[in-house]
Parts: sequence; C-alpha cells; structure tokens
Amino acid sequence: MTNFERFADTFKDYFDNHGLRVDFFTDMRQASRNDDGSGAARCIYIGKRKLDVIDMDAVAKEGYYYTKDASSDSGPINSVDAFLINYSNEWFFIEFKDTKINADKSKTKDNIIKKAYSNWYMILDILFESKDAQGIRKIFDFENPVHFAKQHVHYILVCPWAKNPQIFEQVRNHEKIGERYTPPFMCRLKDYLFKDVYAYTEDVFERKFVNVFEY
Repeated sequence: MTNFERFADTFKDYFDNHGLRVDFFTDMRQASRNDDGSGAARCIYIGKRKLDVIDMDAVAKEGYYYTKDASSDSGPINSVDAFLINYSNEWFFIEFKDTKINADKSKTKDNIIKKAYSNWYMILDILFESKDAQGIRKIFDFENPVHFAKQHVHYILVCPWAKNPQIFEQVRNHEKIGERYTPPFMCRLKDYLFKDVYAYTEDVFERKFVNVFEY
C-alpha cells in the first residue's frame, strides 16, 4: 500500500464514521479545471499523464463541512485544488490560478495564503480524529505536527505563463540555477509553515512535477 493510499483510506474511514459518502478522487487535469461560471471552463494542466489526486474541494464542501456545524453562516472552507503524497512521504498541496498573480490584486494573493492555512488545519483536524488508525500513523507524526509540516509538506502554485510573464521569467531563471521560485508574498509560508512553497507555470509543472511523480 502506498503512502497516498494510506492517507486516502484514512479520509474514507473518517467520512464513513460520520455517515458520509464522499467521492474525493479526481485526476490532475480535472483538478486544474477553472469554471468562471460562464460555461467556458478551461484546464490549466493539459498534459498526457493522468495523475490521480484528492479533490480537496470535494473534501471540504461535500464532506468536512457536514462533519462540523453545517448551519454556520461561514460556509465550507476555501480549499486548494489537489492533494497527493509521493513514495518518500512528501505531501503536496496544489493550487491552480487561471489569473494574473503579480498584478496589484491583494485579494488573490490573500486567498492563496489563506488556503494554505485552512487546508492544513482541516487535514490536521481529520487526522487527529483518526489518530487510532494504524495506517496513518505510519506516515504522519502525531507527536509533532509542526515539525512534520516543515519537513514534509509542500505548497505549489500553478499559473499560466501567458498571464504571468514575470513569474514565467522568474521560474525560468531559477530553474537555470537549480532552484525553485517562491513569489515574495508566499515566503511567509515557506519560513513558518511548510517545507517548501513555490510557483510553476503550467509547462514547468508538467515537466518538473507531473511527469516525474511517483506514488
């Protein structure tokens, strides 16, 4: 059983224990789908490889929300698009943004930061309620979750290069020297919360992440 399967089984058991059936599996292409409400949906990732992921939107809106006070006016948490775990137990949150990031849009940037915290806290809440499950204990440190996040959790922002020429240039230049590019507004996440936080354009994401990923 892979680390990803252990994690997914824990989520399934958590929802089962709450009397919920949540279909939280999807693939990377569908997870990258942007629907602006006009009916003209577009997928940011259009690569050939079909990579299975956990649909965090489904987890938050179809499951986790109903395990809490569903009558709350606050509604479900604002979720990232995808989550997966590789063979070496590195955890990845993936957020796709089909918009211009470097423009003076503090709301967009604040949304990206807020999702990092809210999704991590949601996962912690689910895991600690499921801490007696043997499978999850093999891949998560319940004694020190803060240290675990700083050693194992990554947050990746994926945005179109055509809408973000500045990020495109930064990603390309950092790649030339063997580094990943962290947008300045995301540095606080890398310094205080996760192991690594960085941005990719869709072509680099396919080449550097999707095509080399191993469960």
